[in-house]
Amino acid sequence: MRTPMKRKAIVVSSIAILIFSVIIGGIIYYFASNAIISNISESLTQIAVLGAKAVESNLKGSLEVIETIAAEESIKNPNISIEEKIQILKNQVDRKGFARMSIADLSGNSLTTEGVSLYVGDRDYFKLAKQGITNISDPLVSRVDNTLVITFAVPIIYDGDIIGVLYSTQDVEILSAITDGIRLGEYGRSYIIDSMGVTIAHEIREQVRNRVNILLDWNKLGYDKSMYDFFINMQRSEKGAGQYIFDGTKRYAGYAKIPGTDWYFGISAPRSQVFRSINQVYSFVGILLLLIILIFSAAQFYIRILRKSLKIERNAATAAIDTANLVILYVDKHGVIYEYNKHAEIKLGYNKAEVIGIMKLSDIVASDSIDSYDKLMHHLNTGEQLSSLELSLKSSDGNVVYMVCNLNFLEDYDYEYIEIIGIDISERIKMEKELVESHEELTSLYEELYASEETLREQYEELSQKEKKIHNLAYYDPLTGLANRINLENHFNNNILQKQSKSAMLYMDIDNFKFVNDTFGHYMGDKLLAVAAQNIKKVVGENHVAGRLGGDEFMIITDAYEDISEVEMLADKILKTFETSFYIEDSPINVSTSIGIALYPDNGENFNDLLKCADIAMYAAKAAGKENYVFFNDRMNESIVKKMKIQNSMKNAIGNNEFLLYYQPQYHIVSGRIKGFEALLRWNSSEHGFVSPADFIEIAETSGLIIPLGEWVLKEACEFIKNLYDMGHRDISISVNVSVIQLKQENFVNMVDSILKEKGLEPSSLELEITESLLIEDIELNLKKLKGLRKLGVRISLDDFGTGYSSLTYLRELPIDILKIDKSFIDNIMHDSDKSCLTGTIISLAHDLGLEVVAEGVEEEQQLKYLKCYNCDMVQGYLFSKPLPRQDAIKLLSS
Repeated sequence: MRTPMKRKAIVVSSIAILIFSVIIGGIIYYFASNAIISNISESLTQIAVLGAKAVESNLKGSLEVIETIAAEESIKNPNISIEEKIQILKNQVDRKGFARMSIADLSGNSLTTEGVSLYVGDRDYFKLAKQGITNISDPLVSRVDNTLVITFAVPIIYDGDIIGVLYSTQDVEILSAITDGIRLGEYGRSYIIDSMGVTIAHEIREQVRNRVNILLDWNKLGYDKSMYDFFINMQRSEKGAGQYIFDGTKRYAGYAKIPGTDWYFGISAPRSQVFRSINQVYSFVGILLLLIILIFSAAQFYIRILRKSLKIERNAATAAIDTANLVILYVDKHGVIYEYNKHAEIKLGYNKAEVIGIMKLSDIVASDSIDSYDKLMHHLNTGEQLSSLELSLKSSDGNVVYMVCNLNFLEDYDYEYIEIIGIDISERIKMEKELVESHEELTSLYEELYASEETLREQYEELSQKEKKIHNLAYYDPLTGLANRINLENHFNNNILQKQSKSAMLYMDIDNFKFVNDTFGHYMGDKLLAVAAQNIKKVVGENHVAGRLGGDEFMIITDAYEDISEVEMLADKILKTFETSFYIEDSPINVSTSIGIALYPDNGENFNDLLKCADIAMYAAKAAGKENYVFFNDRMNESIVKKMKIQNSMKNAIGNNEFLLYYQPQYHIVSGRIKGFEALLRWNSSEHGFVSPADFIEIAETSGLIIPLGEWVLKEACEFIKNLYDMGHRDISISVNVSVIQLKQENFVNMVDSILKEKGLEPSSLELEITESLLIEDIELNLKKLKGLRKLGVRISLDDFGTGYSSLTYLRELPIDILKIDKSFIDNIMHDSDKSCLTGTIISLAHDLGLEVVAEGVEEEQQLKYLKCYNCDMVQGYLFSKPLPRQDAIKLLSS
């Protein structure tokens, strides 16, 4: 009767302990969880604010670069042609890391550094910049290459007036590259959302490319409504924190508005990461309590077995050594194991062959049981009996087996062999401590849960490290560790300007660095930049400040100098660091550098003025042969002024009748008769002599002179064809090239109509040649204009086909009548059989689409034979006639 009552008492006690433990653990877990959530929310908000500042710093740096370029004389001076400005900007694009840069006039017509003409008058960034507001656009689809980009736009101001807009584009990927560097822990994530809720930066790039809008599409995307609520709250406040469920996991997040934009920076971490430490402790305690209850019930059973086993006579134990449920070892006085039973093999995992006569007891004693081992060896050496010694042994798989051992000396062997008998009490060791602990000890265990504060401290230290990392991102270049532009400008303002001490700015650019990237790859290029930066830092030392502006550009600001020779000596030292090869991953790379030097206060009174002068001097160093340094002087602007003279001469050229038209005949390939002429513009300048069209056409377009010049060409060409009609040549047409600037005139169609009526010509006698790139650039606007011209009856010719997009889709959609094959395809008839086949294919395709085909640049009989074979309609080129003056063309037609 006693035994069942004891068992019932054990069960009741176990249940009571379990219930009490669960209640206390739940209360502690609740309060600990709330404390963590509160602290984490505050910390996430602060990290989001710092992340937003880091993004702002990066964007502001790019915007300031554009402002600096826009303030340069070579960009803002209206007397400098847009071609020269574009050439200057091309160099800036390579060095600054932009996708492209462009200049737009106040009408919204712009030209990119890739030579593409665009209309951006409908873009918001253009409208803001036109009002004098520097701005960064939301991500938008580029009209150049259909990629997703952000645009930095600033006004171009000359003599206090806004005369245009300078803007640059960068792939939206730069935003995701910034957020990738800011994350909380292994599973943390950061992102950027615009004012409409569209994802513009994310670790998962598909979110950006697909323009995921969580506010509008959360339900369609299968997101939990908590995400919608979180992002709605984000749009309503400057900063904050919250939580939402994503992919079935609760995430804690903070957000902050990025200054100067309508974007929000967000950072999140999963709940498992936040609660990892407290959950581990709580799980451990739960398992421990469960084991306590189990051991409480089973302890007596194991103890009885142990006592019963220990009472077995030594002779019987020897006979049953391989079947006993005990670990039995025989060792000598040196601890060498000489016998090892079957149960020991099972528990410890070592085979007898590995142990007997080879291993010592010390080889398998666990590190936490060294004291017990020392005690056992003391008794072994003194010959004293020892019982109930707790000893931990290492198993072959690395686990620890806890044992209680007795030490017996075998008299039969004159004490040379000692018997160690042990029973596995691993589980009892884990639970027995809890059974003998007092109520105060149990309470102490629960109080240890509050020690999760240590975990919080560790998280705070992690946050602090993140803050330092964000600070470094804001003020130091991540690739080289040198100061960035913001840091350099702060140093200049706080040290040079305030002390009014003489200083020199050395502006460096690695020569032919693009070749290194193209040849060895960007990875090797980055490695080269890092090594070059360290060399520069060694030369500069502690007396000056070195930094990286971006790309392959570096800057050094000297704190002070007494004599100009000190600056020259520093520049010479830097040049010498580039004289020897750079070994990047065992590959020798040879590069040099060009240095432009501007002096404060001689060449500028502030950072930006000094930077502009140093930049100009650096270009002068490159022009002088590279691998040297040049000090800034005022003569460096003379080349820019020289290029302006051509533009100024063009202004009077029309009034002085310096322009004239030449006419190249177009022959019907079957009959050999002249069917038309192409009007070609020439300029015989009274100041510059004969000027190639390649040199003045782009100047005319960028300066706006193409408008009156293009109208003059149309009138002159129509007058020529009218004279031919009066002479009886009624089946002759005239072809005139049209510029993109002309086509974008609102009254262009009406102007063409007026000229035709003024000359009394049928519209079908006029062909307007448009290049592929012009047509594809702004397809909607161009289609509207071309349809208007065709409605008049004017014929449209697609010029230089094969050098642009060459798209079958566009050929089907465009309202054109004639296809002109570019000279490069005609030349390949003589040299490249594959290209020859392609030329024939183009002719056949054009005929299938109902188009006439004109081959340009025919110079060889073999080319003519080939074109006849493929039934080309018309040909022109030096094989028949070069472009002729007006009277010579009339004589050729009449002959």
